[in-house]
Amino acid sequence: MTFILPVKHLKQQSNWDCGITCLRMLIDYYHLDLSSFEYLLSSYECNESTWTIDLLHLLQQLNIHAILYTITIGCSTTYNNTPYYQTLIDKDRERVDKLFIKESSNVKLSSIDWLDLKKHLIEQRTPCLVLIDANKLECCTCKTTIFHQLIDKLVSKISSSYQGHYILVIGYITNENNDFIRYVDPGRNDEFCTTTKENFDLARKAFGTDEDIILCYKKDTI
Repeated sequence: MTFILPVKHLKQQSNWDCGITCLRMLIDYYHLDLSSFEYLLSSYECNESTWTIDLLHLLQQLNIHAILYTITIGCSTTYNNTPYYQTLIDKDRERVDKLFIKESSNVKLSSIDWLDLKKHLIEQRTPCLVLIDANKLECCTCKTTIFHQLIDKLVSKISSSYQGHYILVIGYITNENNDFIRYVDPGRNDEFCTTTKENFDLARKAFGTDEDIILCYKKDTI
């Protein structure tokens, strides 16, 4: 069985706007006015560093009903010495903590498993925004040769520290009782990527992600 939502791929413009680019793809999917979002974004202070709660807040401002599932509320002190967060966490902490209070009704302190995510895709027919560790996510379709696979493994060993990155999960392919996750990666030139359920779980549950997932809903869902 194949279930894939028709999402238009957009490429991120810098090393920090993967989450913002995912929002642009969602806006296009919902057939909303992108100029309204760009206007909203022009006055949004995020220090060129977006947390998942920022993305949730922006979605709410656009009247897109969404729920954030996470296992951590606010900026965890365990990230203070993590290289990825070290230079930004002090500047971001006050904003992030305030947003968690403001969006408390749209935040669920809970992990979510693949079967629930799969059910949401089918029932709501809307993409899911997922925070992953880019060093752990491996695309099956992008690795076309053994050479590229070896290079990827080498790079992964060199850059083993956490690298936060946002993707949009748009569907799945079931083959011999195994699910392969179909997603759009704003950091790649390719329109679509595919990974195994096992690799997807490894990347989205890695230390640093807080297992953050934003589920978006149909316009008529309350």
